[in-house]
Amino acid sequence: MLRVVIPCYNEPEVMQTVESLFACRQSQAAVEIIVVVNSHAIDSAEKVAFNRLSFKLLNDYAVQHNRPDFRLTLYLEENLPGHQTGAGLPRKIGMDNAVAHGTDDDVIISLDADCQVSDNYFCEIERCFEQFGLKSATIAFHHPTENLPPDSPLRQATEAYEEYLHYYRAALEYIGFPYPYFCIGSAFAVKAKTYLQVGGMGKQQAGEDFYFLQKVFPLGKTMFIDGACVYPAARVSERVPFGTGPAIAKMLQTNSLQKYSYPIAAFDDLKQLFDALPALYRSKSSETTKLLQALPDPLQNFLQAEHFFDKLAEINQHTATFESFYKRFFQYFSAFKILKYLNASSPVPHAPAPVSEQYRLLMMRIRDGSEKNIL
Repeated sequence: MLRVVIPCYNEPEVMQTVESLFACRQSQAAVEIIVVVNSHAIDSAEKVAFNRLSFKLLNDYAVQHNRPDFRLTLYLEENLPGHQTGAGLPRKIGMDNAVAHGTDDDVIISLDADCQVSDNYFCEIERCFEQFGLKSATIAFHHPTENLPPDSPLRQATEAYEEYLHYYRAALEYIGFPYPYFCIGSAFAVKAKTYLQVGGMGKQQAGEDFYFLQKVFPLGKTMFIDGACVYPAARVSERVPFGTGPAIAKMLQTNSLQKYSYPIAAFDDLKQLFDALPALYRSKSSETTKLLQALPDPLQNFLQAEHFFDKLAEINQHTATFESFYKRFFQYFSAFKILKYLNASSPVPHAPAPVSEQYRLLMMRIRDGSEKNIL
């Protein structure tokens, strides 16, 4: 069974999201759409009332459109803790319920309440999980801005942020990170068994998708499904402290419609380290020191502060093959560690730079180095 989980908070577009899902072509597997309409103890009476109205309208829709093999299931969660006002807790509530009422073979799909999907959404997800024996997958996404005027600030900010997402993912693949996947809450899917294996979704106010997927990807059998697409609304949002909505809002507020990010030079530093892994495997102390001294100064300083030399020795001590060394190394040097280095090296010596410019430089490096499968 395919079970879609959608957290819904003060969301005016949730009905369009549900209608988009019901308009999809029917997969061979049955489908359940789980919407968790939620509010918090700190919310105003107006928001609580709006949520209850949304719940009623969704319930009316379910009564009229539910079928044995395709149904809408609703949860109304009120008075949630005020310190957990993001999507993490309601997404967890929905996914926990999906797993509790299903089987290990079910596919749990994460979506948001401001999205629409391509009509082959269910069929393509089902096909990929079955054909490739997947444990998880990320799904193509595109913020539809084509209906906005070319000079619209919202369009420019949204397109710039989406370009940043593609740049960052491509840069991770360029440097040899083994899990270069998007971490978008509205565009991933996971087997129920895998969901349980990693302890389920977290309750973070924001970034719950990122934290969850970093536990899932190392389990293997994941892929990027580009044959179907999710279309999140191009809009600002203040519900979470970071992510697409707040980033777009900040760009509009500061009238800075060009997105800045970590320069490719910072990624080049990490690429040198990751390229040296075969030589660092079972290397002697003197060899390790020589290899690390050849790295750029910013990265050397970071590794020293992280006690990297001792950690590398520990990894070597507990691995018998390069394959196990490689896996254990990236358990340590995870996406969190990469982000920590990028932040440590910015603004000096690697000052933030325009994404468009850095993306162009990245593509040039890829062409010059004959890198494969970057896009």
